[in-house]
This record gives sequence, structure tokens and C-alpha cells, in this order.
Amino acid sequence: MKFIDVHTHLHDRRIVDGIPGIIKRAQGAGLKKMVSCATMEENFRATYDLAEEYESVLPCFGVHPWFLDTLSRDWERNLGAWLEKVPSGVGETGLDFMGRGADRDLQIEVFTAHLALARDLDRPINIHIRKAWDVFIHILKAHGPLGAGGLVHSYSGSADLAKVLERYNLYISFSGSVTRHNAKKTIRALNAVDLDRILFETDTPDIFPTLDDGNDYAGRLNEPLFVPEIVRIAADRRGIGFEKLAGHGYINGLNLFKPLI
Repeated sequence: MKFIDVHTHLHDRRIVDGIPGIIKRAQGAGLKKMVSCATMEENFRATYDLAEEYESVLPCFGVHPWFLDTLSRDWERNLGAWLEKVPSGVGETGLDFMGRGADRDLQIEVFTAHLALARDLDRPINIHIRKAWDVFIHILKAHGPLGAGGLVHSYSGSADLAKVLERYNLYISFSGSVTRHNAKKTIRALNAVDLDRILFETDTPDIFPTLDDGNDYAGRLNEPLFVPEIVRIAADRRGIGFEKLAGHGYINGLNLFKPLI
């Protein structure tokens, strides 16, 4: 079987020294492509270098809503230059209103600028949304369906909302969160998403999955190797064959990221 990990951060300093082994283990598990998302201008170059060195790595360039304090004066032009230089997606970008001190206005401004670049350059976009669903839907209504598509990573919204997002040419991506024993809301969403809109990810090096295989994974960092296990658990929780769900996830990933391949 073949897999695509649609959301990782392979540049992360916690794992970057071990990337050769991470890539080798992923490929041994059937991973054909791994989408690696920058989070700020500071790691655009590292994301580019990984994609240059490893054919299986697909780059995305963007500024995560957690790191807006790192924005340079010319961040938008800088981002656009990288996107034009490299076959790449946009992101990670989005809205995160979890913290009371979040600058919501700035997040909205930066996110809508990313959406405009994705539209103008016809690129897929990798989106992070936490506790900002109403605002996100309002922006989507103003923007319209995404021409090149996009995904909402590590989906945490409702089952009903997932169906709404599909109408905007968005895919719904499930991470290790779907393996949690108490993940009732996520499992309901998993069962609601159209099979032609479902994707899987690790969010490497975070969100290590809950695996009941007898091994001790305490403190271990995540890696794309574990996508098949996430899909296997998701298949069980959706009541569908593992191979069938894996096939949908793989084809959907190819369809979304074909401009980068």
C-alpha cells in the first residue's frame, strides 16, 4: 500500500538531525510523499533544502498563527518569492484563537494574505484552525471555493462543519488525534467526511498516536512512519477496510498536491 503524510514539520530542530533515518523508515512503511510545512520565514530555507535533498518531500511555505511576532516588514513579498521560485504549497497558515492574548485581527490579515497567494499562484493550502471556526467560515464565504484546493490539518471541528468545508474544495485531514480512546468528536467527524475528501497526517514531530501494540512510546517524537497505523485505527473506527481507506487517502493526497509533484 501507498501513503502520503500531508502535514509534517521535518525542519523541526528536535528531529532535523535524524532526517535520513526518518525518511528511510517512512519509505519502508510505504510513504511515497511527505508534505513538510514551514512555520515562519526563518525556516523557509530549511524547508526548501529538505525538498531539494529528498524527492519524497513536498514543501509548503507559510507563517503559522503562533509565530506572527516573527514577521518581517517584507514577509508577504518574501513568501511570494519562495512560492514563485519553488513548486510548493502555501502554509502552514490559519487561525488559532485558543489563547486569550491572540491578536485576532493580525491573524485574519495574515491568513487572508496567504489565501490570496494560494489563489493567485494556483497552489494548495495547508490550514490550521483552532477555536476560530465561525471566523474561518466567514472568510471562506467571502473568498469562495479554493481553486487549487486545500486541507484543514488535524481536524478538530464538528461532523456537520466538515461537510460544509468540503463545499469550499477543502479536504479534511486526520492526525494521531483520531487514535485517542476518548476522541468521540473527532471520530464522528471521521465518519462524516466524504471518502473523496479524507486525508491523513502525523504533524511530525507532534501528536504521537495512541498505539495499543504493547510498546512503550513514552516521550517519543512522531514521524511519518506512523501514518499507516493512524489509517489502520481510523479504518477500524469508521468500519471500513484498511486497504480501501488507505487507497482513498493516497489518491486524495495525490489529487491535492499534484502541482508540487
